[in-house]
Amino acid sequence: MVRRNLDQIVEEKRNQGIYDEEGEPKIGFRPELLRLLIRNGGKDNSLGHDAIYASYMLDLIERSGIPATQELFDAMATMLQGFADSGPGYVTINGIHTIVQPGEVPEAENQPELAPSSVLELFHAFSRPERMERGDMQLGHLLTHGHAVVELKRALRAEALEEHGPVLEQSFFKRTALLAYANALEKEETEFASNAAAGARNPLEPSYWEEALADSRHGHYGKYAYSYLRLCRLAGFRPENFQSFSRILPPLA
Repeated sequence: MVRRNLDQIVEEKRNQGIYDEEGEPKIGFRPELLRLLIRNGGKDNSLGHDAIYASYMLDLIERSGIPATQELFDAMATMLQGFADSGPGYVTINGIHTIVQPGEVPEAENQPELAPSSVLELFHAFSRPERMERGDMQLGHLLTHGHAVVELKRALRAEALEEHGPVLEQSFFKRTALLAYANALEKEETEFASNAAAGARNPLEPSYWEEALADSRHGHYGKYAYSYLRLCRLAGFRPENFQSFSRILPPLA
């Protein structure tokens, strides 16, 4: 069912062109990709998608036979610059999609170093009114963004990420500060009563992926499950209660 869900997403979002696997290899793909992230780092780049997709790409070329070609790098560079140009992205406040500029948000202080356990702790503890979350699904972005930073720190340590690591973390904490600021502007404070009544959805069960097939949400079911289960594994946790995780999924029909 996971593979069927992937095939469905690929079919719905099919590329017009075909990737040339015989293209010229890109020398220094990994450090050059890191350079692009650092260049635009420390900002609130389109919900953290710059870090998220860079992490996915590095993981993909590490685990598969897909060659790291110049064509692939150029495509990634175009996408990352697009995220940087798009700005912070909107957040739903009082039912309206609103762009909050980072300069309007107080700087967060004394933030912990991002690690699997700290990302999970922040994710579970972060509270949002239901109307806001249904409008923009930001909790899921916090989960995948935090996971991406953790994975980038693991994957790129050899390329001296330690020198620049805080830049990637700063972007993440700018986003959490922005969402906390938006919470204070929301007039409706209803929590997730409907989801609590519906019960948790477990990505280790077939029923979760049956629902994913019915509503792909641009692959969010897969991305969210991957980040959550991967972080639990890295942190040494055994996930048993998926109630908090289920907050980030679309409401059951």
